[in-house]
Amino acid sequence: MLSRIRRCLFIALANLTQRKMRLLVALAGTGVPIVLLALQIASLNAARIQVTRLYDDFTFDLVLVPYTYQFLYAGGTFDRVRFNQAHAVPGVADIFGLNVDTNRWTDLETMRSSSLLLIGIDEQPGFVRDPEMAQGLGSLTGTRAVLIDEFSSSDYGKLANGTEANISDQAVEIAGNYQLGLFFYADGSAIARNTDFPQLSGRDPRTVSIGLVQLENGADAGVVKAALAGALPNDVRVLTKSELIAQERTFFLTTKPLGIVLSTSMWIAFGVGAVILWQVLSADIVNRVKEFATMKAMGFSQSFVMGVGLAQASFLALGSFLPAIAIAAVILATIERLTHLPTALTPELSANVLAIVLVMCMLAAFSAVRRIARAAPAELYR
Repeated sequence: MLSRIRRCLFIALANLTQRKMRLLVALAGTGVPIVLLALQIASLNAARIQVTRLYDDFTFDLVLVPYTYQFLYAGGTFDRVRFNQAHAVPGVADIFGLNVDTNRWTDLETMRSSSLLLIGIDEQPGFVRDPEMAQGLGSLTGTRAVLIDEFSSSDYGKLANGTEANISDQAVEIAGNYQLGLFFYADGSAIARNTDFPQLSGRDPRTVSIGLVQLENGADAGVVKAALAGALPNDVRVLTKSELIAQERTFFLTTKPLGIVLSTSMWIAFGVGAVILWQVLSADIVNRVKEFATMKAMGFSQSFVMGVGLAQASFLALGSFLPAIAIAAVILATIERLTHLPTALTPELSANVLAIVLVMCMLAAFSAVRRIARAAPAELYR
């Protein structure tokens, strides 16, 4: 059995290396869909991560959201009195108020207006995981002070400390910076204290968008979640952190236009890649059809001859994978530098791309070698 496999692999490799120029053309043709697929998978994965990036900056176990909540950008509000009710539930250590609102940022030098995601947070450093954001909280001493996202659009103008701007005709002054990059939602973002948030947003100060809940040491998240759900009115929902992130990612990728485009693009890339691979493999088999026919005439079984074709497909996939993935890595690194999206090609993503490429190659190879399987040796010479 092993000798048959070795012979099959040897013949496949000899077939491919017989004509070097044809091999290079085949490798280039196979590499194109690999690059395309890697770009799409990395972009989709980056979108999944970035759409919930804000939650990574905070430490919490459970979350209180409005009953109608679907995702961060349009989640609604609920009464902050629910925090007091939740504090009475055993296992709850503390609750942190997080507000979000769509707004406008105006650069006073150019008077250019851009979309803004305004974030309001309680002054509780124990909830803030991001060091820059935690340090910036100490700078929010005046009612006009805000922190600004360094990854905001260039239309925001200067982002240095002390720079003045307007948020919905309200004068503000930049007191610090942080790095977030939520351009899926707006051109940039700014953070204000929740005590100043109502003035900047026009929101009722008694309401809040999200409540982040920290549990006492040793408390069971499932038990406390059930207790909160039973103690609070039905105008709020209780979710774990993983449930919140999963819901937002699913909503973005299946409901929001950009998410649908990214998801669809990946499947299109898979289909286009499979077609390109089929064309490359089919052309290679057609060019060697007499060689395969000779093998069948010499007594090699149909499964052996088809195995040679499948082995050639695997060699082409593996041979083109490294240069293709290197090209994709350079492109993705450039995209990450320009957009601040986490598109870097990680080992895990590379392994996923390789697995998908091998599946594509096998599907294309099975389709391409059917001509050999269906025809008798004599018919292949016509």
